Amino acid sequence: MLIKPITKLQRTVLLLVVFSAFLSLLRVQITQNLSYTFLLWNMFLAVIPFMISEYVKIQEPEKLTKTKLILFIIAWLLFLPNAPYIITDFIHLKTNTKMAWYDLFMLFTNAATGTLLGLLSMVTFHELVCQKWDKHMGKLFSIAVFFLCGFGIYLGRFLRFNTWDILFSPIDLIRESILSFKESTAWLITFGFGFLLWILFSVVKRSKIYV
Repeated sequence: MLIKPITKLQRTVLLLVVFSAFLSLLRVQITQNLSYTFLLWNMFLAVIPFMISEYVKIQEPEKLTKTKLILFIIAWLLFLPNAPYIITDFIHLKTNTKMAWYDLFMLFTNAATGTLLGLLSMVTFHELVCQKWDKHMGKLFSIAVFFLCGFGIYLGRFLRFNTWDILFSPIDLIRESILSFKESTAWLITFGFGFLLWILFSVVKRSKIYV
C-alpha cells in the first residue's frame, strides 16, 4: 500500500497538536517548572484514536471486513476516552498565580484539541459503521460510544485507571467498574460527558468541517 500524502485535515490537526505542545513547553521555559508537562503525555494519548481512525480510513473498502472493522473499533475505543479526558485537567488550574491566565489558555487549548481529535475520529468510524451496516446502527453506535467514553473519563479521573490497566489490572478494573454503579458521581460524569460529546459530534458531523 502506497503512502498517501498528508491531507488538509491532518495538517490542521498536526498544527493544533504542535501548538498545544508548544504552549506546554513554553511554560516550562518561562517558569522552569515541570508541573504541567503531564499535558504532553495526555495529548499523545489523545492523538492515538485519531491516528487509528485515519489508518482505517485509507484501508481498501473490499478488504475492510466487518470483523476487521470491529477489531479496529475495539482498539480505538480503548484509547478514545483519553481525547476528551483532557477537559478534566482543568482541576489542576491554580488561579492565585501570575501564570493563571496563561495556564487557563493552555489548558483550554489542550482540552479543545483533544476533544476535537476524538470527535473527528468518531466521524470516521460512524461513517464506516453506517456503510457496513446501516444508518440506524450508526446512530446506536455513536450514542453507545459516547456514554462509554463518559464512563471511561470517570474511571480515569476519579478511580485513576488508564488504558493499560485493561491489560495489567483487568480484574481490579472490572471490580471497580461494577462497584462504581452505586456512585452518583459515576452516573453524573458518564451521562454529562456522554451527552456533551454526542451534541458536539452532531454539530461536527452536520457542519462537515471534517471534509
